[in-house]
Amino acid sequence: MRNILPLALVIGLFAGLLVGGFMNVFNVPVMEWAIELEGAAAAAEAPAGEEEEEATGFYAFLGSLGMQRIGLVGGLVVLGVVYGAIFTGLFHIVRRAFPGWNIWAWALIGGVVCFWSVSLFTQLKYPLNPPGIGEDASLLARQGFQFLFILLSVVAAIGAGLILRYIHEAGWEGSQRFLGYAGTVIAYIVVAVVVFVAIPGNPDPIPDWVPEGLIVMFRTFSILGHLLLWLTIALGVSGYVRYKDRGISATAGQGAEGTMEPATRQ
Repeated sequence: MRNILPLALVIGLFAGLLVGGFMNVFNVPVMEWAIELEGAAAAAEAPAGEEEEEATGFYAFLGSLGMQRIGLVGGLVVLGVVYGAIFTGLFHIVRRAFPGWNIWAWALIGGVVCFWSVSLFTQLKYPLNPPGIGEDASLLARQGFQFLFILLSVVAAIGAGLILRYIHEAGWEGSQRFLGYAGTVIAYIVVAVVVFVAIPGNPDPIPDWVPEGLIVMFRTFSILGHLLLWLTIALGVSGYVRYKDRGISATAGQGAEGTMEPATRQ
C-alpha cells in the first residue's frame, strides 16, 4: 500500500472547496437570518436615540457578507487538509486491523470513524450555533474545552483501532476474538462516556430572540457539510487508488503480452 497522505491532503483541499460551496448555498442564508435577528435585538435593547456607527472603508470590506463567504471557504479548505491528515492515520489503522478487506471498506470505515469522533460526537457535546450566540468572555474557554474534547475523542478511536489491530496480529480466533472485539467496543463506550461527562459543556444559553427553526437548520446543514467533507475524502482517496492500481495492472498485462508475442511467433 502506497503512502496516501499526499493524496488525502490534496483531496481534502478540494473537498473543502466543495463543502464551502455547499455551505454558501445552504448555511450562509441561515447565518444572514441570525445576523439580522441579532441586529434587531441589539437595536431594541439600545437606549432611545442612540445609533450604532457603521463601519466604513477597509473594515466594512472585512465585515461584508462577500468577505465572510470567502473566509468560510478558506476555513473549510484548511479544515479539509487537516481532515485529510487525520483520515490517513485512521485509514492505516483500519487497514491493519482488517487486512482481508478491500480498500473501499477500509476507506468507508475510516471515514465513518473520523466523522463520528471528530464531527458528530463533538456536536452532541458542543452543538454548533450561528453567529451572535455565545458570550465573548467565554469564547476562549469554550474553544479550549472543545479542542480537548476532539483530541480525546480521536485518541479513543485510535486506541480502539490499535487494540483491534493487536487482536488480529496476535492470531486470536473463535470466542477469544469475539470477546476481544466485544471488550474493545465496551471499553471505547466507557471512555467516550467518561470524556463526554467530564469535560465542561457550553455554558452560554440560547438567546430568546433566536427561533428554534434557525438553530435546527444551522446545525443540520453544518453536520451535513462535515459528513460530505469526510465522505469526499474517503471515497476520493479509495477511488483514486483503485483507478491508479487498475491502470498499473492493465499496463503490466499489456507488457506481459508484448514480451510473450515474439516467443509465440518463433
